Amino acid sequence: MKREFKDLIRFEPYEYLNSEITGDYDEAHAVKCVNGTFVGTEENGVASWLGIPYAKPPVGGRRFKPTEYVDADDRVFEAKYYGKCAFGAHGQGDCIQKLESEDCLYLNIWVKEDDETAKKPVMVWIHGGAYVAGSGSQASYCGANLVQKQSDIILVTINYRLNMYGFMDFSSVPGGENFGTASCNGLLDQAMALRWVHENIAAFGGDPGNVTIFGQSAGGGSVSILPVLKEANQYFQKVIAQSGSTGLAFPVDCEAAQGKTKALLAYTGCKTMDDIMALSEEKLQEAYAEAVGNFTSCPYYGTEVLPEAPIELYKKGLAKHITIMAGSTADEARLFMGEFPGLTFEEQKIFAQRAVGDGALCLKEEDKKYYEEFGRVCRFKEPGLIETEFINEIMFRIPMLQQLDVQSAWGKTYCFYWSYPSSNGEMGAAHSVELMFIFDVRGVGTNSVFNGTNISDDIFEAVQQMWTNFARCGNPSTDEIEWKPYSVDDQNVLDIAGPGDIRIKHDLLTDQYKAVLPLVGYYQFMDKFFTPGYLLDIVAAREKN
Repeated sequence: MKREFKDLIRFEPYEYLNSEITGDYDEAHAVKCVNGTFVGTEENGVASWLGIPYAKPPVGGRRFKPTEYVDADDRVFEAKYYGKCAFGAHGQGDCIQKLESEDCLYLNIWVKEDDETAKKPVMVWIHGGAYVAGSGSQASYCGANLVQKQSDIILVTINYRLNMYGFMDFSSVPGGENFGTASCNGLLDQAMALRWVHENIAAFGGDPGNVTIFGQSAGGGSVSILPVLKEANQYFQKVIAQSGSTGLAFPVDCEAAQGKTKALLAYTGCKTMDDIMALSEEKLQEAYAEAVGNFTSCPYYGTEVLPEAPIELYKKGLAKHITIMAGSTADEARLFMGEFPGLTFEEQKIFAQRAVGDGALCLKEEDKKYYEEFGRVCRFKEPGLIETEFINEIMFRIPMLQQLDVQSAWGKTYCFYWSYPSSNGEMGAAHSVELMFIFDVRGVGTNSVFNGTNISDDIFEAVQQMWTNFARCGNPSTDEIEWKPYSVDDQNVLDIAGPGDIRIKHDLLTDQYKAVLPLVGYYQFMDKFFTPGYLLDIVAAREKN
């Protein structure tokens, strides 16, 4: 009996690691790369190479240092198991590799064996997780189903350093001047992975001149920033940014950045960078779990790697050679509300009101009129939902549109709006709702939480075809769907609303866009929304009553 695509994905966590091979091996799945020959495996016509190192391990003296490329190597290695994940990876619950470590810079490759396309388009997935969680070894991101259906595509997924390991400012610490890239090392990891792909993917049948990077949430922020990074933007031509944009970067002098550093020093008693470097891996991770992890994490600008806000670098044309497709979901923030177990939806709305209301107190007096105007024009009129819609706009949709507005002056850009909801009516089309449609992974890992039973084969087929068409040629249109480019003057947005209801809309939620655009850059709203103290107050009040 033929196995269904969904049966090809197995969620079986393990702690195995690849080893050097000194005897005979499967030469049919052995690929010579710059840092060794890697021997993959095959199942149901899809070959995979898992856990390939793309950089030197960032351990010991390389901790908090910029990524270093792999050394040349003639040895032969297994590539059957995912490599170790970054610390924090298991915050996304479907990681297959159970081991976490500072030694985490590995990638994975899937190829359809019987496809004879000479130079296959390459898609490199950068996972999300708020820059503190996730990995390339999540069952949700397994590439087997995608390349099974889209057989000319090569899929790559990667790990990168998370939280304080990848995004930490040490400029205020004695000796910190030697760690100037630490605030963006996670981005430099991603850039190094792209270099490895550029130099080695041809051996797997891929075209290094036709690479699309795509990602969601923190991954969407990453793929939006990489086009203006000189270390990265020579290695790809196209970007798909899902629910993430240049807005997911904060100024280095913000409370979140400096608070993390102060918390690390206070918890460990360290005074200098020498002290921090001398910490054991276990002690450093303990400090993160107990103190540093209370702060949000992201790339920081005003730094060695990002001298200016990424949108300003877009305005200077640093990404002018990149074609971009980007979008958001209709109810992004409801995922974060729904992550709080035990709270009713009404209590979650109270949380949103308090968090966003406190964020509004950070506005300059002359900017408060924009927030008030948003309340008047918001598509929702119910307290709590107005505030979550504001977070949708200021954190996701409006920075994304601003990015496309700027980039469309240089070349083609495409925009989508995902309004097809999950089966959970209260969550609507929440953050991450689209993921299982991209990878065609149903009921696996966290995808069932995002979508429940609201599954449509038509949506699967249309969306995957549009995403891969964009990777092939830079145009996501299909035989059934004409996806017109987006520009400032012609704001074509593809609304993915349901089976048979995928169409271009013009000037979507324009009044909300006009109200929020002047407020983009006020990161305090995001900081407040992700502060757990409001939730604890609400729980305490309920228990008291």
